[in-house]
Amino acid sequence: MIGPLFYPRPYPPSRSPRPPVWERRLKIPLGLLVERLCAPLARWDSAALVVPEIPIAVRGLDAAFAGYRIALVTDLHHSRTVPTWWLEAVATRTTALAPDLIVLGGDFVSHSPRELQGLDGVLRRFAARDGVVAVLGNHDHWVGSDLVTAVLVSGGIDVLTNRHRLIRRGGATLAVAGVDDFAHGAILLEDALGGLENRVPRVVVSHNPDLIGYLPSGLRVDVMLSGHTHNGQMHWPFVGPLTVPSQFGRRYLHGLTRTGTTWLYVAAGVGTSAIPFRWGNPPELPVIRLEREPRDVI
Repeated sequence: MIGPLFYPRPYPPSRSPRPPVWERRLKIPLGLLVERLCAPLARWDSAALVVPEIPIAVRGLDAAFAGYRIALVTDLHHSRTVPTWWLEAVATRTTALAPDLIVLGGDFVSHSPRELQGLDGVLRRFAARDGVVAVLGNHDHWVGSDLVTAVLVSGGIDVLTNRHRLIRRGGATLAVAGVDDFAHGAILLEDALGGLENRVPRVVVSHNPDLIGYLPSGLRVDVMLSGHTHNGQMHWPFVGPLTVPSQFGRRYLHGLTRTGTTWLYVAAGVGTSAIPFRWGNPPELPVIRLEREPRDVI
């Protein structure tokens, strides 16, 4: 595992898919073994789910979108160690928050196509005024991006793979775009944001927050939403997080940061991969609230 002192080597996003050969040969068999051993130890408590509301000021946001709320649910990891009932509880809680939009940030499964069984029922529990959108994560590519996408679509989810959708309130517009997974997918920002006028505020969803370090200069991205890191999974006393799966170290491990003109929020996620423990790091369901910048308020 990548601990608090060692990070992945620096590498940029690719315009072509990078098949997860090494992951399928080594990480999947190992992950399945650990899941089998740890499944009896899994303990999930709905009371542990934290639901922070994060206000973010967006340049040029129309008054019609002031207070627009986006629920960010990421890293579900449906598996032996993250049971269906837990994800159903998360989905029910998310819908009860009555967000305008729900964003599912990837890693719906962990290691096996079997984990897709029952997932469509979970997905149908998510509901919001402007629907539910999703992107794929690295584990989804390990299992099979086409397989995962098919289940998402059957569950009524709009999968934003290098494309965007427009949300309208009267004459005002907000763009919500998604890109493929940073590690294994093809990142095509020009497709994801293609055709948008620069005046249109936009939110970009990327499973892996490392994309923030490679956004082209001058490209308007007001808000980026990510997961992937699990906020280090477990936090050891005096040591810190167990894993730091980002080439930028702890800089984008969790929470709200700003790079240039882009706000980034990295969610801790609601599941785990292989080991069912989140010591010192509760599952998180953040709600992003878009606000107008003071200079835009008349």
